Amino acid sequence: MSLRAFLIALSSLAGSANAADTVTLGLASNFSDVSTSTSNPFGNFFRDGVTLALEQSAAKLKSHGLVIVTKEFDYQTSTMKALRAAEAAATSDAVAVIGYNWSSQALVAAAAHQRLRLPMISPSASADRLGRMGRYIHVTCFDNSLMAEGLANVATRRLRAKTAGMVVASDCAYCRDLADSFKREFEREGGHVVADIPILDSDKNFTAAAQAMRAAGPDVIMLPNQELVSARIITEILQTGLRRPFLGGDGWGDAGEQFFQIIGSQPLEGYSVTHWHLGLTSSASKKFTSDYGRRFGKTPNDTAVLAYDATRIFIEALIQATTKNREGVEDALARLTTFEGVTGPFRFQKERAPRKKMVLLKNGPKKFEFIDQIFVE
Repeated sequence: MSLRAFLIALSSLAGSANAADTVTLGLASNFSDVSTSTSNPFGNFFRDGVTLALEQSAAKLKSHGLVIVTKEFDYQTSTMKALRAAEAAATSDAVAVIGYNWSSQALVAAAAHQRLRLPMISPSASADRLGRMGRYIHVTCFDNSLMAEGLANVATRRLRAKTAGMVVASDCAYCRDLADSFKREFEREGGHVVADIPILDSDKNFTAAAQAMRAAGPDVIMLPNQELVSARIITEILQTGLRRPFLGGDGWGDAGEQFFQIIGSQPLEGYSVTHWHLGLTSSASKKFTSDYGRRFGKTPNDTAVLAYDATRIFIEALIQATTKNREGVEDALARLTTFEGVTGPFRFQKERAPRKKMVLLKNGPKKFEFIDQIFVE
């Protein structure tokens, strides 16, 4: 071989050694529709959380010879479109998909992901059975059972409640699942659910439900629905003259701006649990808030934080994967046992969402106030 040919060959080998592997990460979310049940169209905050995690991890990825590009799959607010998004992702070059923010869409998509063997990571869908749907399904937030444990604890120990009433959107997978979990945990603590009133997520008039709750007269009222639906129900119940503490899950969000636009200045005592709040004083939370504000010019919410943590978990798995394909990423995800996120430490469980701390908020008057970060053993 001539010297020139040798140098060309050597250069080619060096270029191959330094070339980065490009890996596609799918993002499945509502990127374009405004929901009727929540003030938070998931797309922007979700996308921003993923973007920030990828940008901050770029140097680390490069050191491992990796570059991540994203491909979006928009299912708007449609459950059927979530199924089509999962199927489209499976035929793409994505090695995993982060998304399906609500339980209703996540449960439908998860069946397709499991069947098509495409790793799915949901940052915020909390339905209990998601974690049991198969090897390829991963949840990075706490589930409804853990939320229910925390809320039942608040009801029985903080509020000394013996009875509870519930108004539940029966066509909302998250709402029904959280309601059933709360009933189980509340009764385990010695309480009794005296009213379980069904509504529809699309209902606009809750007068009958409010009157039924007034007649039941429970010590506390559990509303396991999304924020705007819950706020409308609270308004109707307060107008009956019934004054009881209200309880809610992460569907109420972390800020309450739209929540109080509906409730206004009406007297309210409420408690809800969520994943993150600006009141958290950990160094990781403070840094995230600062970095996010500097990058996007706005204050983050819990959706952004959950997307950020889920993306960093994917990055960790990708780096550890022996092969940078779907099976390699899945194997690495399955091996993760702990993770330190902005939302706190994760302790992964087999066939369950991770055990994590919850943020307890007091709702009202006119704001969601951070009380504490709690952990239920």
